[in-house]
Amino acid sequence: MQPIRRSEKGGHTIYMEVGVWYDSETEHIHLTVPASGWFHTTINNHPGSERRHKNLFGKLARALKDAGAPNPDVPVDEDDEAPRFL
Repeated sequence: MQPIRRSEKGGHTIYMEVGVWYDSETEHIHLTVPASGWFHTTINNHPGSERRHKNLFGKLARALKDAGAPNPDVPVDEDDEAPRFL
């Protein structure tokens, strides 16, 4: 199986297995696709940073917390409490 692949249904969707972890020293959340050999990036919640993405940072922080992994202490947005369906 390819590390990054198109949906069997076609369209614009791709699927990939993503690793996510929090580095408390840099306060960055890392995203990687280990099997790709090249996909590794970070995001943060530092105002003024080119890597800041407040919404995504909050969602990934919550996912890390829910999984019991080290995570940044960020408040959960009220919008995130409602169930979402893709």
